[in-house]
Amino acid sequence: MATSFALSPHSTLARFLRWGTAALRLLPAETAHDVGMWLLERQMMNRLPLPLPSITGLIEGMSAHLPGIGDLAHPIGLAAGFDKNARAPRGFAEMGLSFLEIGTITPRPQAGNPKPRLFRLDDQAGLINRMGFNSDGAERVAERLRRLHWQHEPVPMGINLGKNKDTDASAAIEDYSFGIETFAPYAKYFVINVSSPNTEGLRGLANEQFLRELAFRHRADLHRIWVKLDPDMPRRAFQSLVSALSDAGFQGLLLSNTHRVDLPEKGGMSGHPLAAQATACLEWAHEVLGDRLPIIASGGILSGQDVFQRIARGASAVQIYTSLVYRGPLTVLWMLQELRAEMDLRGYRFLSDVKGSYYKDA
Repeated sequence: MATSFALSPHSTLARFLRWGTAALRLLPAETAHDVGMWLLERQMMNRLPLPLPSITGLIEGMSAHLPGIGDLAHPIGLAAGFDKNARAPRGFAEMGLSFLEIGTITPRPQAGNPKPRLFRLDDQAGLINRMGFNSDGAERVAERLRRLHWQHEPVPMGINLGKNKDTDASAAIEDYSFGIETFAPYAKYFVINVSSPNTEGLRGLANEQFLRELAFRHRADLHRIWVKLDPDMPRRAFQSLVSALSDAGFQGLLLSNTHRVDLPEKGGMSGHPLAAQATACLEWAHEVLGDRLPIIASGGILSGQDVFQRIARGASAVQIYTSLVYRGPLTVLWMLQELRAEMDLRGYRFLSDVKGSYYKDA
């Protein structure tokens, strides 16, 4: 790595942004999120007192490819849940993320669960959320995207879809179909969310019959439809569903969503406490699929070393959320520096050679 692209944690810019991140964490979690979104919506990264360092030289050899999505400058993208309503895609792109996922979006607007519903676990670098798909609704978000005129080169944007809380499971397919049809002109890819623990009955849709029916109904779009699974399924059931999704023709998998917990708060756990389960899901999927279906890894990815380990276990790319809360606006830069250092340490020049190496070296 060329030293000109490294940013010292002791630099003036790093100290300034670290102070700002720490200040936000003095606020209640959802309030801090709202403030962060307000700043990103106004593209405040462009107004910093010092210029951001370029990652251009840093990412040499780190390109990734996601079928149905395209070529990425590097493997780190934004997970769903941070920008639920397409308020700040330009702000997130300025942070250096290589692809974005907006949502979860429901067909009709809904407020989500009562507050408080987002909690930090500072001593574990984790979060618990029970947001409950708070959404502006598909039509309003689609209008926002229409005005945005997003160009998917160089940063592709996907849409994560869910059902409304009051939609019965028997009619849930209509909610997902509505989302696919509404966002077809704007999304590079779709993610079917049947894995959040915060909408009653949602995880029950993660079954072969429902997903095969959805695949049949939208077979013309399957080349850009991914499915996000939860990490709480027993291994055998998980592997059976993964195999069925591959047979049904879905483009790929996201592994994984949050881990359902009741303590210290009820909701979905993300961040470091999720890492082991999410990594196990990758290994289980690889055991069934090999390289037959591309995978985006998510859950507990807080460092470049974490990125390396998920790619080594077969992921084509990763998504982050909680790491942005704890590491701040320079998260992507830090993680790319760490990933480069890990690749150098292990003798890898190209990220493509890292993919699946965990199994080859076993």
